[in-house]
Amino acid sequence: MYLAAVGMLALMAFVGLGIDMGVMRYQKRLLQSAADAAAISAANNLAYVGASPADAAQNALPTNGFPGASTLLQNEACPTSVSGLTVTVNNPPQSGQHTGSAYVEVCVAQLQSTFFMKVFGFNNATVSARAVAGTGAPGNGCLYTLDPVSQGIYDISVNGHPTINAPTCGIVDDGDLCTTGNAFDISAYTFGVAGYRGSSGGCQLHGTITCAATGGAGGTAPCPATGIPPASNPLSYLTPPSGFPCGTGTGTSCPASSPWAAGDGPNTYSQISIGANANVTFSPGLYIIDGSGGMSIGANATVKGSGVTFYFTNGATINATGNSKIQLSACGDGIACAGGAYSGLLFYQDATDNSSPSLGGDNTSYYQGALYFPSTSATLTLYGNNGFNNSGASYTIIVTGALAMSGNPTLNLNPYPSSGGTGDPLLGNPVLVE
Repeated sequence: MYLAAVGMLALMAFVGLGIDMGVMRYQKRLLQSAADAAAISAANNLAYVGASPADAAQNALPTNGFPGASTLLQNEACPTSVSGLTVTVNNPPQSGQHTGSAYVEVCVAQLQSTFFMKVFGFNNATVSARAVAGTGAPGNGCLYTLDPVSQGIYDISVNGHPTINAPTCGIVDDGDLCTTGNAFDISAYTFGVAGYRGSSGGCQLHGTITCAATGGAGGTAPCPATGIPPASNPLSYLTPPSGFPCGTGTGTSCPASSPWAAGDGPNTYSQISIGANANVTFSPGLYIIDGSGGMSIGANATVKGSGVTFYFTNGATINATGNSKIQLSACGDGIACAGGAYSGLLFYQDATDNSSPSLGGDNTSYYQGALYFPSTSATLTLYGNNGFNNSGASYTIIVTGALAMSGNPTLNLNPYPSSGGTGDPLLGNPVLVE
């Protein structure tokens, strides 16, 4: 009789444990869904300077089955024991394979009451779930160099002293940060390098680098942060325009490079050649340059256009090295799109087009939008002794294989503005990585 009672008690314990474990597994699945959503929401806020990933994570919980107040922890290890609904938000993550500032770690934990196990003194247990999401670029990135082999950002100037100012956005270099020639100064919000910097690996660094997010020149965190996971192309989702009215594969040749007037559809040309001292204003729309003639802008020309996108393919690129006044803006941020233009995209070069673009301009010149030259063989070179985007451009984002600067140019970069809550129309959505 005694043995039977003990056996029955043991059986009840196993049954109770099974039921309670099943409930906890179900609760963990719910928490995992909530953690995934919270991580995506938090990572999305990385695109805005001053926005709070923690607030976004907390706000995501009620819409994913966990209403009510939660305890918020930040930049701490995910807890193993809690007394109530707790969300932990870490940027960068405290653990795992993605510990760069491009990622956010979210842990959601809750105290789950037991049922049958209370008989044995186990009244509750902590159930938790963890998720990591991000974009692959540090901070709200505005400069990406994608070449993983050679120097991603380097100075080909012998006598110049180029400068990059990106005080509210991130820079990511998938290669090695090397410089040749004289000083090369960079000031950014965050800066990540996949390879080496300075004298490591044969690279040299002439100049200064400061990162506002790590306390500037006197900060204790590394600036730049080296050995980060290489960022993927943030605009790889873009689809090239189709339905060219002329050019390769259409059976008809493209028209001459004038008058560059926008129509209802894409405006396709074999080349666009703007001579020295010319004065040209582009109408809003999408301009396709199909062929190695590309787009050239002569010295002292005045070139303007609002709501425009230029697509380069079949060997085409842009060559504008003179001291011209170039003021071009993509649609977006209050500028209406027309003629099939891509929102936020100013220059778009086919990923299979290895041509290297060059840009110049005077102190009034600006390029508002994304300058997208994604081939790892393409090097964007900035020429001159003036400042780019001193005024007129509310945002400029560069994605290229490598960046070079010749002379004494100053490149001013800003992320897409967060006003109106519209977000960056280009850099897409963050994804779950853990």
